[in-house]
Amino acid sequence: MKTFNVGIIGYGGFGKFLHNAWRQMDNVRVVAIADLNADKLQNLESISVFANWRDLIRQENIDLVAIVTEPSTHETMAKACMEAGKNVLIEKPLALLPDDARRIMEARDKTRMVAATDFIMRFNPLLQYLQQLTQAGIFGQLRRVAVENYAQDEQLPLEHWFWDTARSGGILVEHAVHFIDLVHFLQPNKVLAVNGLKHNRNERQEDQIMANVLYEGGLIATHYHAFSRPGFFEKTKIKLAYDLADLELNGWIPLQGELTALVNQETKASLLQNPFFKLTRAVPIEEAADESRPKGWGLTSTANRDPSLLSSGGILYKANEMVSGLFDLGRSKQEVYMDCVQASLQDVLDKISNPAHQLVAPLEAGLKALEVATLATFSARNAVP
Repeated sequence: MKTFNVGIIGYGGFGKFLHNAWRQMDNVRVVAIADLNADKLQNLESISVFANWRDLIRQENIDLVAIVTEPSTHETMAKACMEAGKNVLIEKPLALLPDDARRIMEARDKTRMVAATDFIMRFNPLLQYLQQLTQAGIFGQLRRVAVENYAQDEQLPLEHWFWDTARSGGILVEHAVHFIDLVHFLQPNKVLAVNGLKHNRNERQEDQIMANVLYEGGLIATHYHAFSRPGFFEKTKIKLAYDLADLELNGWIPLQGELTALVNQETKASLLQNPFFKLTRAVPIEEAADESRPKGWGLTSTANRDPSLLSSGGILYKANEMVSGLFDLGRSKQEVYMDCVQASLQDVLDKISNPAHQLVAPLEAGLKALEVATLATFSARNAVP
């Protein structure tokens, strides 16, 4: 088995986390790190350390470079890496602006190096399973996604680059692209319209923002992100509304979810086959509560209808049970997070070893999410009161 030598540009909290995760892989060796604070780094024996990232990419023994720096640097670094003969894994967002991302893709095509976006949620086994259910139509069409993300800002002082939109792009670009891409991962439909709203705490801190996205087929997604509350309230909820199911996921790396769905024998069997799902309740459709109309509402055209025939979005479905249950990976956030970053790197290594391999998170995915984020940000900043 080939061992790949990896260099990391940017050794902040996430860079250190990647190093810790990747050094546990049998086929990976982190051999070089570049960081502006190189003189302060400790306990990095047998690893070359550079203050200038360009010195790192000149090292002939490096097969792949992970770019873990602020968004404004991604284009320059990624292009230089590939021109130096290095494959790259680029932390989200792919770049600061869509045109920057396109230039990265042009460099990939010109140099024929392997390049991917580090969209780690695509490697979460729970989300991979939901992608299978969604694209197989087990719950009918996905109609609505609502992301509510509340993050603390206690570790983001006023002078932090996160608040400098010329360096970060703002919350939707720097952070929300993860969740925008999750929608594309589940149901990769064409984007039809995007708009946004925002709030500024002061001239520098754009601390609340939201994006609304309409997709072909009728899916509407909303992303609300705030970096403004105490850490006690930090949480993420992702709600998915299908024709025949409601699903709520918890955590920005979802580990659990609650499901209520209308099923038939075939779709129920598909659900029960997954080890992450535990059925907690099943009720025949005739006994399931439908409180959409109070008693005495008046005549209804469904009085003599087959109760197992259900219409949603103009589509007729067959269902004979309402079920409830829980999804649970049964593992800690730390474990799943580490597995995801390892799988993300392994996906790139598989592409290097086998050019026919299809990347799970190609640059095209990074561009599509970035396009939505920048359109929503522009709309928010130019909204008429």
